[in-house]
Amino acid sequence: MKRAIGIFLIAQALLTYLAINTIYTPNTTTIMDRNTGVMTVSYSYPWVYWLTFIGLGIVLILGTHLVFAKVKKQIFN
Repeated sequence: MKRAIGIFLIAQALLTYLAINTIYTPNTTTIMDRNTGVMTVSYSYPWVYWLTFIGLGIVLILGTHLVFAKVKKQIFN
């Protein structure tokens, strides 16, 4: 049962990562230096984007732990 829940959590984390990665588009800021002609583009993501990936990392680690955890045998007297 632990292994099934772990596989579900891993699949859920990976699919959510792919969905969020395609949905969010970063805010772009373009700065042009008129003297040198160099254009600098910077990307920024909202804080919820990074917070979601931290949560997905935790879920992925938990799922991996559940998949590879050893089952402890109980001895009944």
